[in-house]
Amino acid sequence: MAQQGFDLNAILKQAQELQRSFEENKARLKQETATAQVGGGMVSATVDGEKVVKEIKIAPGLVKDGDVSAIEDLVVSAVNAANAEIEKKINANMAAFAGNALGGLGGLGNMNDLLGKFLGGGKA
Repeated sequence: MAQQGFDLNAILKQAQELQRSFEENKARLKQETATAQVGGGMVSATVDGEKVVKEIKIAPGLVKDGDVSAIEDLVVSAVNAANAEIEKKINANMAAFAGNALGGLGGLGNMNDLLGKFLGGGKA
């Protein structure tokens, strides 16, 4: 039996709010971008939060040299670097989100107490 003070509706409401907040955060992350430059700035790549390449810039001087192999290598390197940068942004954002989300559940007490109340035994 549930202990007094355990409000399943409050927990469900918080879970719904957390889900809504998570979806909003995910949508914001899709709009994030990261740009990386390689080859002394000769090539840059921009990717979005879904790791879709949005832009590639190649300095005209690099094209004039005609070294296609070098250009290809630099483009690959720039895209990989931009993807690594957006991954850092996503990880930092999600870590902050998780910390805020868990902090928001603080009114429920610690997990052992919560499980204990849910299972009807008071503290676990």
